[in-house]
Amino acid sequence: MKARVYVFIALIAALSSAAAQIKMKKTPAEVMAALKPGQWVKMEGVIQKDFSVLCMDIKALTGDLLEDDWEITAVVRKIEKEKQELALLLLPVKIQPSTEFEDKTGMVKEFADLKPGMLVEADGMYLKDGTFLPKEIENVSAELAGEPRLQNEAEIVGKVDKINVDKRTVTVMGVTFHIIAATELKSALK
Repeated sequence: MKARVYVFIALIAALSSAAAQIKMKKTPAEVMAALKPGQWVKMEGVIQKDFSVLCMDIKALTGDLLEDDWEITAVVRKIEKEKQELALLLLPVKIQPSTEFEDKTGMVKEFADLKPGMLVEADGMYLKDGTFLPKEIENVSAELAGEPRLQNEAEIVGKVDKINVDKRTVTVMGVTFHIIAATELKSALK
């Protein structure tokens, strides 16, 4: 009898755990209500012609995030060699003397090796004046071969700047994300 009770309790615990991991579909209004300015999030979506993003996924982040934990992954739009600056979407990324460059293929070892059209991930600090200071830039263009859709997508980790409930937009790192019916909100808690 005790064995059956333990099996039953274990089964209920397993089902509860599985139910907790099921994504609940939320309306855009519910997604908007769940977000707050200053909250750390990871946002992903499809880039539009005006460089805003149709948001497909939002993940609310928790934990010890530091001021240099901001990230952006997008295609290099333009490069200004004399300014030591590149643009990801409309975000100016100012190269620092301490910026490190990574590339598993060995193509990118320094700023001069970057080219428009490359998919890069930049990690660093976002400043209040709207610029990004990268501590590291990694060329991840090799991912485009297996997933060409990444050419038109962006991913940002940062703090929510603004929320416009009427327009259903969330701004992170100066980038406007449009919350749509397909947007999924996930929690970092597991």
